[in-house]
Amino acid sequence: MTFEELDRAFPNGFDDAEITGIAIDYTKRMATLQLKLRGNSPDSPERDVYAPAVLRVLGVYYLSIEPPDQSHIIGPESNAITVDGLPEDPHNYPLFGHIKAKLPDGAFCCRFFVHDWNSFIHIAASGAEFSWVSTNAGGS
Repeated sequence: MTFEELDRAFPNGFDDAEITGIAIDYTKRMATLQLKLRGNSPDSPERDVYAPAVLRVLGVYYLSIEPPDQSHIIGPESNAITVDGLPEDPHNYPLFGHIKAKLPDGAFCCRFFVHDWNSFIHIAASGAEFSWVSTNAGGS
């Protein structure tokens, strides 16, 4: 799947998602993002209930994390960053147009605006997989 397909698959997309962890395996060209997402409809009384999920980004071409804006540096008390998932914007990032032209057909590019930092995480890859994380402890 592409990032855009995944974003459309959820009632809230990746808006106000929380990233709790990122792991990058350069030898496998894979990134794993641990997230908390709102999976309920915006009209639901439980619209602000977050559930844990994993986004695996496959065939990574690049993953770039911009440094925080100096006025938005978060302290150690935060255990997640709040983000909005967006398509890349060639109008505000002219360099992106040059990079996109070098990627193979079918590659997708996206970015997460990090509210806590006032900056972006940029990703280009060939595919993505999404799964909800079961919160059942199991056993008795």
